[in-house]
Amino acid sequence: MSDLQTIAHPYAKAAFDFAHENAALTEWQSMLNTVAAVAQDPTIAMHIEDLNNSGGKVSDEFVSMFFMICDGLIDEHVHNFIRIIIENGRLSALSAIAAGFIELKNEFEKHLEATVTSSEPLTDEQIVKIKQALEIKVERSVELHSEVDPSVVGGLIIKVGGLVIDGSLKTSIRRLATSLQG
Repeated sequence: MSDLQTIAHPYAKAAFDFAHENAALTEWQSMLNTVAAVAQDPTIAMHIEDLNNSGGKVSDEFVSMFFMICDGLIDEHVHNFIRIIIENGRLSALSAIAAGFIELKNEFEKHLEATVTSSEPLTDEQIVKIKQALEIKVERSVELHSEVDPSVVGGLIIKVGGLVIDGSLKTSIRRLATSLQG
């Protein structure tokens, strides 16, 4: 686990627990994604990075500006949660906190996101078949994203959770070459 993930985990867990207790997981996910997107705005991200590098405290002006941007997009609970993050000097972990929250939510809902990468676009039928096979394998619902990467020579590369299934021709040839050398 990276330092940022280590910092983010307790905050993500606290947010998840609160949202779960209040039956607001989807709403909190949306609001945390919103504040994470605000924090990734180039101007704001640069200010956050400057604060991290200097070890400085977030100015009241910056906090006001941040919440003004988020006005109407987050409720009072998320507002208070973000204020705590700012007070603890953890604003740079906001994206990791949002990502950690989503991981906890997906785990709770027995849901995984997966990516299938192929050299050419897959048909809808192929995507459905891959999704069904993955759901059987991982025993969870799967949201499958399809990507095209011309460097994948034949076959597919599937990433689901921490699992990578590399069925590309390039990898098969590499394995064959290794076994012939060995």
